[in-house]
Amino acid sequence: MVRPCRYFAIHFILLRFLGLGWWHHPHENETRNYPGLYLYYSILTQLVWVVGLVGLETIDPFVGEKDMDRFMFSLSFVITHDLTLIKLYIFYFRNVEIQDIVRTIEIDLYRYYQNDDKIRATIRISRIFTAAFLFFGWVTIGNANIYGIVQDLRWKDIVKNLNETTSKPLRTLPQPIFIPWPYQEDKHYILTFILETMGLLWTGHIVMTIDTFIASVILHMSTQFAILREAIVTAYDRTMIALSEGALQSGVLCENSNGNEENNQIFLESFYSKEHIESVLESTLLSCIRQHQLLIGCVEKFSKTYSYGFMTQLLSSMAGICVVMVQVSQGASSFKSVRLVTSLAFFFAMVIQLAIQCFTGNELTIQAERIADAVMESKWEKMPVRLRRLLLVTMMRAQRPLHLTAAGFAYIDNTCFLSILKAAYSYYAVLSQKQG
Repeated sequence: MVRPCRYFAIHFILLRFLGLGWWHHPHENETRNYPGLYLYYSILTQLVWVVGLVGLETIDPFVGEKDMDRFMFSLSFVITHDLTLIKLYIFYFRNVEIQDIVRTIEIDLYRYYQNDDKIRATIRISRIFTAAFLFFGWVTIGNANIYGIVQDLRWKDIVKNLNETTSKPLRTLPQPIFIPWPYQEDKHYILTFILETMGLLWTGHIVMTIDTFIASVILHMSTQFAILREAIVTAYDRTMIALSEGALQSGVLCENSNGNEENNQIFLESFYSKEHIESVLESTLLSCIRQHQLLIGCVEKFSKTYSYGFMTQLLSSMAGICVVMVQVSQGASSFKSVRLVTSLAFFFAMVIQLAIQCFTGNELTIQAERIADAVMESKWEKMPVRLRRLLLVTMMRAQRPLHLTAAGFAYIDNTCFLSILKAAYSYYAVLSQKQG
């Protein structure tokens, strides 16, 4: 069966389309992310959709008079999209390090013991939650556009009943973005509506693609620890099976073995010298130890490379969730409001965005700690004392927790997720009291 490959194929396609680099799969042995004309495509798309849209979003809360509902909705977009620029910086200027991490997961670790079924299952899971998050993002943006259409229909109904001498109310767009040109007429309004929707879809897909890609990388590293655990637990048995295959070729084991493990070991010891058995077993254990060291180095490099990306995620999630909670509480009296539905969708999107990274980070820490349990299950009592020392060193290293950190301020795990929600609620309570 062909080994699994292209672990992050969907993310690489999205990253290429969004202008975040022509990401290459590890087996292509290529790390140039901006070849030829693609560099100009990347610059153009980022200037138009990222710099342009995020710049107009940033200006909007501080231009003109706005009601509190509109201001809070605008502020939530400013917080999430402005802080996302830090993630873009990491993807632009640290992409070589990220590609090296992907290569370690997909190529380097495959030189050791692997379980293709677990890898394929992880690929399926990462693709499922990526597709689900993208779909939820489309629903959120679609809700916002429905809200905009409903509001515009109401505006047209109001304007139709006005006298010619009465001034028209301002015609608004669904998203809180400052528009520097007049758009009150139908022709200009429709064009502006389309541009705004395309910009929001573009920046939204950037956020969702980056977050799901990072979560997928973490999930694959967790799977590699689970595979390593299996490798350590089965190390003794795999060595005995390998030696048995050699004995079977000579017919010794086939003639004398009755299938009992102890008897098989006795026959193996009669066929091979103890030094040879110990040497083969040592080779198997050293392979597991090297795999463990390579995996630890990969996690530490990833944590260092994306440390400020995690910090950005925590800050934007805490502030964004707080702001949206204030907005939702203001519209809670009208549960049929389209704006309330849009705010709730955006709230759940922010929570999911934080959860997928915290939950996968927590799983990574748990799987890394289970390596120590694997050592205890590795039939160490049947191994020579010299080899037990190797297992002891591995167990001692596994007992040191392996965490992803947000710039050294917090661990990315379930506790962090709950702490961010608690902090967001605390700030929401303070803001609500001041408004009251």
